[in-house]
Amino acid sequence: MTRQNKHILFLSLFLLMTSVMDNLNSQNKVELLSGEVSYITGQNVYVKFGSTQKIEKGDTLYTMKNEVRVPALLVMHLSSMSCLCVPIGDNTFKVGDILLATIKEKTVFPIHEKDIIEKDINEQALSKVGDKSNRRSRRSDFSGRLSLSSYSTFAEADQYNSHRYRYRLSMDAKNISDSKVSFETYLSFTHKSGEWDRVKDNLSDALKIYSLALKYDFNEATSLWTGRKINPKIANVGAVDGFQFQKQWNSLYTGVVVGSRPDYEDYGFNPDLLEYGAYIGHQSKVTNGFAQSSFAIFEQRNAGNIDRRFVYLQHSNSIIKDVTLFSSMELDLYKLEDGTDKTELNLIGLYVSLRYRFSGKISLFGSYDNRKNVIYYKTFQNYADEIIQQSSRQGYRFRLNYKPIKYMNLGFSAGTRSRDEDPRANNTLSANVTYSSVPFINASFTLNGNMMQTGYLDGQVFGGRLSKNLLNGKLYSVLNYRWVKFDYVNTSTQLKQSIGEVDLSYHFNKKLYMSVNFEATFQEENNSNRLYLNLRKKF
Repeated sequence: MTRQNKHILFLSLFLLMTSVMDNLNSQNKVELLSGEVSYITGQNVYVKFGSTQKIEKGDTLYTMKNEVRVPALLVMHLSSMSCLCVPIGDNTFKVGDILLATIKEKTVFPIHEKDIIEKDINEQALSKVGDKSNRRSRRSDFSGRLSLSSYSTFAEADQYNSHRYRYRLSMDAKNISDSKVSFETYLSFTHKSGEWDRVKDNLSDALKIYSLALKYDFNEATSLWTGRKINPKIANVGAVDGFQFQKQWNSLYTGVVVGSRPDYEDYGFNPDLLEYGAYIGHQSKVTNGFAQSSFAIFEQRNAGNIDRRFVYLQHSNSIIKDVTLFSSMELDLYKLEDGTDKTELNLIGLYVSLRYRFSGKISLFGSYDNRKNVIYYKTFQNYADEIIQQSSRQGYRFRLNYKPIKYMNLGFSAGTRSRDEDPRANNTLSANVTYSSVPFINASFTLNGNMMQTGYLDGQVFGGRLSKNLLNGKLYSVLNYRWVKFDYVNTSTQLKQSIGEVDLSYHFNKKLYMSVNFEATFQEENNSNRLYLNLRKKF
């Protein structure tokens, strides 16, 4: 057996022996997505992520220096797994460098008739309050998914070619054998071709365990989780390694959490990052939907020292017909100033979103976001010592969806985000029109345009997308084209690109799925191609 075959066999056995749950949408608010520099041109840096779903144009990518996040790259353009970026300041990079991106919700324009609701990350985790599928049940239920994928880059310069492989397994086993015990877990294993020694040197670099928890239901109202678990009632806290106890009385619930945070560098287990807290909340069904409020107080430590102490308040409701409201607020209670502990109330985050459906044809969404950098006084003590004033990001976003006639959808979106240190605000304006039943070919066609203004450039992206179901719906095909133009502020530099994409997805049956995505980027120099393959099996 060759060495490569041994690796494949090892990974297959490893995955088959592990169980996990697919619940990665909610991450710790201060957790960062890790990406890697995959390709460099004279003007741009390409950073590859597992997914760019939570990254937006105009966002900043960071490097870590002496435990301090340092702004390094500005995101100019996105594909499904890669960011095209420009350096900030005099930063230089090489292929393989690690960059970090904060998790944010990405605006998604609907291309089908079903309206897509934009939500904050915590709103997503708590949006299933009234869902019948989320109610308690003593019946045994099992679901799982195994995913194998590869991501390859082919560039004119051989040194930029790369091949990455990712294996994911998820499982959710509720009330095993009709018992009071449930189990959930999710993991991802990633490695790069020709770099197996790197995996052996640092397994945590390749293996990420996002959830691994066991639950015991004392009765229908009382439960205990142990292991690594993201609690949707306190989603902003993120994953907790420890114990989570919850008790419910009709519409009132309360809980206690004791454990530790995942390591901020490799997401591994770190008992030094102790945290504990409690929460209380109320949820109920109302005439037009649901109403829910929650309050949590937490203290987080590092090697015994106070790292952070904060409270979190959240409210969401659909009391008014056709109106959905979500709001969250986070306040720090602890401050370390000149080596002295202080108790001081400080607003760290405020987020409010409102959605109103005027009729079946038109809906309006708006949000306000005002969040500051969260300071962990011991984890990032060098950073905290240098801070004079916390950086605050203010953002407004609006989206209007309109369906003037059958099969046609129009979308308009505008947003602005700014911080005190930004040269100028990040402004975006987007529009799209979709016709979901093109005559003669029975396909869906979308035209879209995006204009942006950031502190570093003015940009325009225009494109068209044609999608069609083939082979009685088993094969879904997409042709996509984008034209990109960026004019950089304070320089004569300009970037022009043409990006073509072909996406084919085939459903062998309800449980087996395969997709092939090919993307080609053309510019004056350093053209490149990317190929993404994915095979997914449900069980």
